[in-house]
Amino acid sequence: MSGTIEKRAVGKDGVGSWRVRVFAGRENGRVRWVSRTVRGNKRAAQKELARLVTEVAQGQITTGHPISVGDLIERWLADISPHRSAYTIKEYQRIFEANIRPSLGSIKLDKLVKEPDRIDAFYRGLTKRGLAPASVRRHHALLHASLGRAVKWGMISSNPADRATPPSLQRPTVNAPAVADVQRLISAAEAQGDPVLATAVALAAVTGCRRGELCALRWSDVDWERNAIRVSRSLTVIRADVTEGPTKTHAHRFVAVDDTLAALLAKRRADQEHYANGVGTVLAADSYILSRNANGLEPCKPDGLTQAYVRVSKSLGLSGHFHELRHFAATVAIASGADVRTVAGRLGHADPSVTLRVYSHALEERDRVLAGVLGQTVLGVNLRCDASPFEHQ
Repeated sequence: MSGTIEKRAVGKDGVGSWRVRVFAGRENGRVRWVSRTVRGNKRAAQKELARLVTEVAQGQITTGHPISVGDLIERWLADISPHRSAYTIKEYQRIFEANIRPSLGSIKLDKLVKEPDRIDAFYRGLTKRGLAPASVRRHHALLHASLGRAVKWGMISSNPADRATPPSLQRPTVNAPAVADVQRLISAAEAQGDPVLATAVALAAVTGCRRGELCALRWSDVDWERNAIRVSRSLTVIRADVTEGPTKTHAHRFVAVDDTLAALLAKRRADQEHYANGVGTVLAADSYILSRNANGLEPCKPDGLTQAYVRVSKSLGLSGHFHELRHFAATVAIASGADVRTVAGRLGHADPSVTLRVYSHALEERDRVLAGVLGQTVLGVNLRCDASPFEHQ
């Protein structure tokens, strides 16, 4: 944080005075400063400057902007809405209206900067109400981002959320169905007359795509020559309004398809055309792959896939969520030896570290395989052991 010292006039008593200034942010493009006058020598001025820099940095002195936390978040949401998915904005608004506005919305920003413990008290209240650590941290993420924007806008000089402590996250348990169960789900969906679900399960298990991405797939996204599917959109339903937007990471990717999945897709296309002909219509030129309509112009909804998946799962005595098919794809891919960067690209993770963090259990399995390879390479020729000592521990 920058500051300046300016020498002023010497008083009648012979004691000099100095003006110290510290940069305190910007507002509407204009630089804001906090200043003080110090009497004494230059060393006294330097000490006062250091003290002022610390006070501004810690939020003890702010630009005094009168805006409240609620007003800030409303302005911040309006600012980011064009650049975020409709679902993300909906979740932000839900969190804000349900919890943040009632607890912190009326507090002025400069007061929150001086009393960041209010944020910790807010987090403790959420925890007492039964919210999981991950949910509380989503509240923290919203507060931190909006308050960070307030710093950039020159409304406050520091982010009070930096001095708050959200609850620690526990590593989530990743559940993935067994290979045999995925095969049973596909067969059961077909047998129960739901080819849309059967195709969705197969696509999710092989490609690792999210529900919204699968529902947004059109036949024009299938590159038959390249044996790949282009994933560039995601379907979102908010209050019965269906919208198509970018993927979660706002990036498109190509997911490779093998001959078996290509054959399943070809069968799905033929079945759609047969259904359309049977009711006296034609399949639309760029229809959805997952559609229950004869012309293919209306996509299957993400929640509809989940409900159908649960229904078929229960009929087989299984339990779980459709999203676990994505975990299945990642777990099998890593366990088979695929490198994490390739798996991250297939799943649409912008950062491979996310893949490493979520699917570390699969890496542990690969480590066991590697242990066997290295052990046999180094010791296998000269040392033979009939039983593992670990079996008797």
